[in-house]
Amino acid sequence: MLRHAGRAVPWPLVAAAAVLVVALLLAVRYDHWRLWPLQGVAVGLLAGAVGWCLDEPAAAVVDPAPRGLAWRTLARATGVLVLLSAWSAGTWLARDALYGHPWTVLLQGLAAALASVAWVTWCRARGEATPGQRWALTVVPLATAWALVRPFERQLPVFPYAFGGAYGDWTTSAAGWSVLGVAAAAVLVRTLAAD
Repeated sequence: MLRHAGRAVPWPLVAAAAVLVVALLLAVRYDHWRLWPLQGVAVGLLAGAVGWCLDEPAAAVVDPAPRGLAWRTLARATGVLVLLSAWSAGTWLARDALYGHPWTVLLQGLAAALASVAWVTWCRARGEATPGQRWALTVVPLATAWALVRPFERQLPVFPYAFGGAYGDWTTSAAGWSVLGVAAAAVLVRTLAAD
């Protein structure tokens, strides 16, 4: 399994994304009042890189092989674990600048990563070879725009900041990310069980 992961996972991309995720969170730590949107950018980058880890450029050769989608997904999860380790480390290092909500920020990354795994695995089960690239090209700009513009912030606080009130509702945000994580886990389990 590790040999497959060594060849199948885009390690240069994983390394670059891991370093960038930590760097973005350290920038938030440096000046959280002005650079807070970088936290949302980091979530999008994490989600995009996780999705890209699960792509299978050689799908025509690998899909008919005896190893199923669940085995290949598990093998590629080593790249996902590296990215989640970087996210956890970045959250830990920036914890003092996260307005007292480091666990919610950690949850954002975990839920985004789980949603990425679920979506890309579902697309792979349908026969798409590289849905992670398309996913990354969608989720990174979307998360960046959402973090910068913050549309519907009162109704849908995806990346809240400060201590609540007019600046963001952390409880609603945590609930939304939790629902996303649970739904993604259900889709992932169903997809892998059907394989």
